[in-house]
Amino acid sequence: MTIDKELIIAELDSLLVSPCFRARKVIKRFLHYVVHETLAGRGNTLNQHNIAIHALGKPPDFSPAYNPVVRIEAGRLRKLLKTHYADANNPSSIMITIPKGTYQAVFIRRNRLPNTVTPPETPLTPQVTEGPRVLLQCQVLENPAITSPAPLCHKVRNDLLLMLNRFRNIRVLASHASDKAKLHQTDYILNCDLQVTGNEVELFLVLIHARDDELVWANTLRLPTQPSQQDLDTLCMQVAANTVALHSGKVLYHWAQYQQSMTTAIAAHHKALVDYLAFLHDITRENFHIALISCQQRLQHFPHDSKALVILARLCGYDHVLQYHLVENLETTWTHSARTAMKLDSGNAEAHSIFAHNRYFLGDNALCRAELEMARQTNPFDTSIEYLYGFGLYMTGDHEAGIQAIRNLMALQFPQPDWYHVLPFLHVFNQGNYQEALVLAERIQHFGYWGELARSVSCFRLGQTARSLRELQELLRDNSQLLNTQNPDNRSIFSHEALKKVLSTLGEIKKLMTPDQY
Repeated sequence: MTIDKELIIAELDSLLVSPCFRARKVIKRFLHYVVHETLAGRGNTLNQHNIAIHALGKPPDFSPAYNPVVRIEAGRLRKLLKTHYADANNPSSIMITIPKGTYQAVFIRRNRLPNTVTPPETPLTPQVTEGPRVLLQCQVLENPAITSPAPLCHKVRNDLLLMLNRFRNIRVLASHASDKAKLHQTDYILNCDLQVTGNEVELFLVLIHARDDELVWANTLRLPTQPSQQDLDTLCMQVAANTVALHSGKVLYHWAQYQQSMTTAIAAHHKALVDYLAFLHDITRENFHIALISCQQRLQHFPHDSKALVILARLCGYDHVLQYHLVENLETTWTHSARTAMKLDSGNAEAHSIFAHNRYFLGDNALCRAELEMARQTNPFDTSIEYLYGFGLYMTGDHEAGIQAIRNLMALQFPQPDWYHVLPFLHVFNQGNYQEALVLAERIQHFGYWGELARSVSCFRLGQTARSLRELQELLRDNSQLLNTQNPDNRSIFSHEALKKVLSTLGEIKKLMTPDQY
């Protein structure tokens, strides 16, 4: 139903002088801006950055990653709008809403009898994919013989909150243990208890699934009594790697499993992320296809879902690395989804990271490196982004810096996917250290054809011809087109310089194969 623009402007003017809004200068500017941008046809381009600059008076270098003011004010605005229209005596014939997950205004005609409230004509379904809600609680375990570390507890809590808020796949709540209301709103509770013991502070970390009180993860970490910022950053990175990071976080993996175990259908605003996480933890062609279909279906209904766009762009990257050839028009799809995701949410480190991967795929190494740095600066605590940072440096020619970044990352204690060994394998294989290459190849067991490929070429160079042939046979059984480099859209994985030696070795092995071994 089309609503006359003049009626919408009149409703906006009425809202701005209503009791709920009259004294709220910041929220009034926010609402005025998003309504007029929507009416001008630019609603789908509204994001935290342009709202902060044009509505809230922030400087051009404003970064949503470091300042959540837009998200906070948007939440307040939605509550005020709900309160305003809940008044049974409200005579408005039009309702202005800002659905959760977007900043675009929605205008709804209110056809109702006096003193009745009619549900909105448009369901306020979240328009951006959402993950689990995580509640952080920190407290001090008092020791009468030792000065209370309350200031340090406050600092640790703030740093953990800032770190968690950089991860887009979760929603963060902060509360004191006595705040019972928020306990009912959360999926996971991360408890951090601090206790001074001699010359150090022990942090007892426990992650609980709030729905059934299940223990998901626990660890004890330590800090000096007067930690540096680097000490605190290292702590945050280790906590993130074990709880909320994409490749290894217990929160995301457990949540995806829990969603899939429910007898009811997975909510539409969860499904793309759930299926993507299921693929990451069991990398098969079938799971990839399920994740791809879920993501595409989500984007058919919500084409500006920035998180679903990031997932689609990531799937394009995996389609290339694993050579599935399931994404149609790979180059176009990858570029569009990566660019659009970054435009919609410029503070999303993952969006910058996947755009960097896309730029490398298209041969723009300079922009690839710039976006890798941007992703790292936006979220320096994300081990998933750090891995792709090292991978990107290596593949664009800075081998030593790239492999060192990967080694530093893998020195941290967290559950690392076995495919983290792919790049170290390539590095030592290209250096001619075939024994070490085979050791690393043995660790790659669940990443498409990569394990068989790595073991085949390593064994061949070590003179273990029989096993080399068996591994190649196993590889070609499920990946018969892998060595076919003639594909104009989805370029062969062997077009990359770092894989040229692997390709030449495979060519030598194939010459030894008899027709019945293919």
